[in-house]
This record gives sequence, C-alpha cells and structure tokens, in this order.
Amino acid sequence: MVCGYFAPERLHSIVHSDRLPDGFVGSSSARGGRDILARMSDSRITAVLAADDLFSRPLAATARSIVTHLAPGRSLDLYLCDMGISPQNREIIQAATDHPNVRVHWISSLKEKVEHLPQTWPGITTAAYARLYIPSVLPLDADRALYLDCDLIVRRCIGDLYDTPIGDFAAMGVADAASPYVSSPWGVPYWSRFGRQADDVNFNSGVLLMNLPIWRDEDLAGAALEYLTDGRHQAMVDQEAINAVLPGRIGELDPRWNQQTEHFIPRFQATLPYDEQKLSELLKDPWIVHFTTPAKAWAYQCTHPFREDWFTSLDETGFRGWRPSRSRYYAESAGKLLKAVKDGLAAPRPS
Repeated sequence: MVCGYFAPERLHSIVHSDRLPDGFVGSSSARGGRDILARMSDSRITAVLAADDLFSRPLAATARSIVTHLAPGRSLDLYLCDMGISPQNREIIQAATDHPNVRVHWISSLKEKVEHLPQTWPGITTAAYARLYIPSVLPLDADRALYLDCDLIVRRCIGDLYDTPIGDFAAMGVADAASPYVSSPWGVPYWSRFGRQADDVNFNSGVLLMNLPIWRDEDLAGAALEYLTDGRHQAMVDQEAINAVLPGRIGELDPRWNQQTEHFIPRFQATLPYDEQKLSELLKDPWIVHFTTPAKAWAYQCTHPFREDWFTSLDETGFRGWRPSRSRYYAESAGKLLKAVKDGLAAPRPS
C-alpha cells in the first residue's frame, strides 16, 4: 500500500486543514495536520550524504547543488558520512558547502561497520550501506532525515521535499525506474513468501525521506542488516533489504524528486506506474536528477540530457574544470574487453 504524493505547491492548503487530503494513507488526520504544521514552522532541514574517496568528486557536486538551491529562510544541517575520503578531498567538499545557513557535520565512524556487508552490484561500494545507520548516528531529537545518493543533483530546494507529510510511514520514496515492482527482476526475491503482491512498488533507495522515531523504535536498520547477512539477500544491496523489510510502509513521493536515467529509456517507460502526462512532467522538469546507470554524469560516454547541470554544479566547487578523459575511457574499455576474452578462454569447456 502506498500513499498519494503531493506537489510542494499543495502543502500550503494542507497545513491549514485539520485533516489530510483524500488519498493520503498512514496517519490520523489530526496527527497528520499537527505534523505538517510543526514541520512548516521549522525551517531547518536535516540531510545525509555518504561516500568513499571514489565518489568524493560526485559528493561535492551533489552537496553544492543542494546548497545552491537552498531557499531563503531555510537552514540546513548536512551530515556527511566519510567512508574513506582523503583529507584533501574532504577539504574541497567542506568548501563546497559554504553557506551562512548550512552547518556541516562529518560522521567518520561507519566505514568499519559496513566492510563485512555484501558487494553484489557493480559500481556500488559498501559506502551505500551508511544510510542504514542514519537513525543511530543522528541526534535523538532528529525526527526525520533526508538521505540522498551522491550520483544526483538537486534542481529545487530540498526543503519542499523535507516538508512532505510522512504520517505513520517509515519512509517516503520513488519507485525504482528499472525495477518498479517487487516482482521485477531486481526487486524483492521470493516476494510472495512475505505476503507481497506482484504489483507492490519497489522503491529506489537513492532518495529516501526517513521517519527516524519509527526506525529507532522498531530497529528497522537491524532488520535490514539481518536480511543482508542471513542468506536472504541476493543482489540490490541496501535497496533490496529496505524494500524487503518495509512491506507497505514506504509512501510515494512525487517522482520528480527522483528522476532516474531509466525514465528516458523506452523499454523501462513501458512498465512505469505513471501515465504519459506525469512521465512528460518528470522528463522535462525534474526536481532531482539521479544518474542511475553505469554511464554517470562524469563518465566520458554519458549522453544524459541533464549532464551539463552536473558539470555546472561541479564547477562551483574546488573540482572546477575537471572533465573525463577520452583516452582513459578507451583504455579502460579495452582493458575490460581483454579481461572478458581472457575469462572466456579460461572458462571450462563442456565435455
């Protein structure tokens, strides 16, 4: 079960009502109204990013895009999970977040905690698991947190997302564009064993608004970590675990908060849970652009229509002027091809 999503422009009318709009599922109307009023009266946002040194440059671009689009009157507590960032790159990232209304908090205690967790997806390191520890490393008075991956850029103030009514949901997110249902190839393995329906939404974990009291009270992170280590996990790292242990407990955000690269690919468009009008809005005016395929914005071969937005953000940091190398791309491609040929030759032949 999922909730209806709200465009930011609807929030003003919601906060002046004593009940939530029809179609919103998850909280009593009185509690929902109070929650929204309290949220709108607090201008401070709590957001979390995580990266190792490999993703230090993308982290700087993501952080800068957040700061650039911070609306007047909003303030930000930005928690950065250092999963192995070099001192030099950490200084560049710190400078990229410079803003009078932004406070940066570095968290350096998680690298060792995630090293034993499975690395089952190419290009995704164990740094991705940092989001599971957010409820335990943030202050106890933080009642919600917005987690963002570092392969995305923000095009609108994240305060509008942060203020989204969350009710009794454990989290809010957007359907994964490549695997939008738990029964999709990279959804939740053996979904029917857990009482799930084939068309239950499978959420992308790269943009996740977390209801921290629920995560803490029910130890949802512990449940996800158990799933990852007891033999049930198969492929999609923390995303699979989150979808597996939170059946019916993730509400839907407006998909413009997580436009994914697959949204531009016809074979994925055909199975999306959006009508053509909503898809058109999503493609033309996303509020967050998430580079979800291996051809990231910083990859030489990337042809994403919002790629230049990423470089604009990067050029506002100490990494300004950096561009991918064509010669390195071809050298790496040749190396991968050679490895594939060698692996093929070394493979045992059927007798």
